[in-house]
Amino acid sequence: MSKLIYQHFSKSDSSFIDKGLEWIKKVNSTYSPFLTPFVNPHQEEILKILAASNNVSYMSSRHFIDTEYVRVLLYPDYFEPEFSDFELSLQEIIYSNKFEKLTHSKILGTVLNQLGIDRKLFGDILIKEERAQIIINRQFLSLFQDGIKKIARLPVNLEERDFSEKLEKVENYQEIEICISSCRLDVLIAGVFKLSRNQANQLIVKQAVQVNYHLVEKLDYLLQIGDLISVRKYGRLKLVRDNGQTKKDKKKLTVQLLVSEEKYANYIVRN
Repeated sequence: MSKLIYQHFSKSDSSFIDKGLEWIKKVNSTYSPFLTPFVNPHQEEILKILAASNNVSYMSSRHFIDTEYVRVLLYPDYFEPEFSDFELSLQEIIYSNKFEKLTHSKILGTVLNQLGIDRKLFGDILIKEERAQIIINRQFLSLFQDGIKKIARLPVNLEERDFSEKLEKVENYQEIEICISSCRLDVLIAGVFKLSRNQANQLIVKQAVQVNYHLVEKLDYLLQIGDLISVRKYGRLKLVRDNGQTKKDKKKLTVQLLVSEEKYANYIVRN
């Protein structure tokens, strides 16, 4: 059965499938629950399939709170998960917004690049007007609170909040129609964000582009309907519909564009 599972996913998923099967084996051998680190929606779906095919129960933290990144509990039948079992902590990022506002990209860049904190240790970063929050693994509370004292040029402090105070995720998105010569990754990025082909290529080469949460470095990577593309500092887009071809054989596509907060105003002006 395990070999068949690999056939349903891309080669880039293989290492995560291996890890998921290890976790499930641990549940079966110890007859006790296992809590995963934070995973993205694609990885969450893989774990759901693995659990179902290996007679292990499954629940994600999304059962209790609506987030993009989740922690997953894999457990034997006798166990009844509660919210506290997911070991999550909601941290409010306190700062003075008199001269500058925090953005998702500034927070993410600081946590990953300056502090070197593993992406598996924290989940969603939430921004609403002048407020900012981050959901973290409770076991690493001191690492975040002691380590994050400045983001960009702003002094900050982290304070725990109850999840009843969690900010609702605000996404600026709109559907647009585009005509492009092919479904190559570089062609689509150039067409959607009004960039030159060379600018789009550089984003891919500099590892600023992910497809379905996977880093893609092939300029000619062919996209499919339903793919989610993330472009650092620009935002995210999803291929929604294939509307056929123009008389000049260009592809007509409907794209749902999720633009990062700092780029949204500029995008509206350009379009």
